[in-house]
Amino acid sequence: MNAKAILLSALMTLLPTAHAATGSVTPTTPYNNVPMQVTVVAGAGCTLSTTDITVSGTYLASDPNGLQQGNPNAISVLCTNGAQYQLSAPVSIALYNAAATSGLSVNLAYSFPNTAVTSSGGTDYYDVTVNVPAGQTGVLPQTHTGTAYISISLLN
Repeated sequence: MNAKAILLSALMTLLPTAHAATGSVTPTTPYNNVPMQVTVVAGAGCTLSTTDITVSGTYLASDPNGLQQGNPNAISVLCTNGAQYQLSAPVSIALYNAAATSGLSVNLAYSFPNTAVTSSGGTDYYDVTVNVPAGQTGVLPQTHTGTAYISISLLN
């Protein structure tokens, strides 16, 4: 017997084959059934979705109130029951025109908590409020766009 065969034989002795049950059939008992156990470990998981926001109105630097818009349900999180997650997002971002020659700063406020959330298995919805502060001069009269990245952390 070569060394390879000896090692394989020893390994097979150390790793016995597990069978949940056995059964046999014979001419006198031509039918039998055997149970087979199936095990699945379920894990936590979430899907984060966002809705793009277009602020209504036109920004005027001279407007003492700036421009503000609330967006209900702009963020949604669908998780398995019992999943624990936490969201984070920037509180301000920059918006730029297509040529990146003009910019606006906007502040963002969210309705999600700063603590862990335990899902009940349904969809959780969160609001976002966009505030464009007054007094930003030198802004070209064009569309300005930017991106806020919402992050989700699965805690279990």
